[in-house]
Amino acid sequence: MSKKKNTLRDLDEFLKQQAATLVTPSPLSRQLPAETPAPVAPAPVVTEAPIAPPPPIAVAPQAQPVVQEVTADSIDQALQTLYRREGGPAFRRKLYDIILRAAETSGQTLPEDKMLINTVLYLKSGDQWKETIRTYWRNK
Repeated sequence: MSKKKNTLRDLDEFLKQQAATLVTPSPLSRQLPAETPAPVAPAPVVTEAPIAPPPPIAVAPQAQPVVQEVTADSIDQALQTLYRREGGPAFRRKLYDIILRAAETSGQTLPEDKMLINTVLYLKSGDQWKETIRTYWRNK
């Protein structure tokens, strides 16, 4: 008779094995070249300012918020900035929360999404990962 597979236990063992073989990476600040600020041109001198009549008061329609285009580079820069500001464990918790929110926003949940969510919950909760995963999926 074949054994019943426990994928979460297999994942736990795999992640522990991978964590034991990891080497602490050198900080990115040592790898990135130092940025030199661009020279600033002096402001032009205005001798006489023209007098303009005040603009008429009008009710303008609500301005739409400016939405920046999201690219992989902009996300990368934002994560690097967050890492520099938060660092270590605080950064990881926020990163895990970002990944969970992103995985939850898709309309349909694929098996890959479920595995990603389970992995993030595992990484977030430590020893209580089983109960955390159960609670998460019960609430969904």
